[in-house]
Amino acid sequence: MNKNNLYDNYEHQMAYHCAPTIKGIKCGSMVAFKINSDDSFQDFMQKHHTCFKCHGIKYLMLSRQKRHALMLFYRPKLLTRLLRRPLAIDILKSFGYPVEKGISEESLPVLLDRLKKRIAECDGFPHEIGIFLGYPPADVQGFIKNKGQNYLYSGFWKVYSNEAAQKHLFECYNNCINNMCARLKSGESLQDLISAA
Repeated sequence: MNKNNLYDNYEHQMAYHCAPTIKGIKCGSMVAFKINSDDSFQDFMQKHHTCFKCHGIKYLMLSRQKRHALMLFYRPKLLTRLLRRPLAIDILKSFGYPVEKGISEESLPVLLDRLKKRIAECDGFPHEIGIFLGYPPADVQGFIKNKGQNYLYSGFWKVYSNEAAQKHLFECYNNCINNMCARLKSGESLQDLISAA
């Protein structure tokens, strides 16, 4: 497989999992990239680094295995605003996140470092990760209290409140993903799509 095919593969993985974040309608998205080779993945990230930065997208490797890299792509301003919600703060506090001094863009690296540690400690994903991905805190709390059962609806996450609003949001996310993947397939590059967002 040549490098262009590898780029396409990574671009499609990213478009499929991150389109709403690229478009600016979601604060964060995770991608478990399937790594074909370390060089190809590093080349992909270096190729897109400036584009991400110029368009307000930051990223963090949450964990790494031999053939997979779990990456978080996020928009700091939007993420900060959503993390400041009182219920989000209460949930984060209950899992040992340092939120006592408030949440700002400057404090995000400390919170994300705690998230990385929680991922390393947990069997599976820590439940509060949903808050970093823009899930409503009430749904994160509902998932924790109900141990993932008794939900009203399941889409991008399990919904425990405001079912109609979340269904509409899921539809927006799906339209965004379908549009971005179709445009990639038709020959546009990921950089083109990020620049147009």
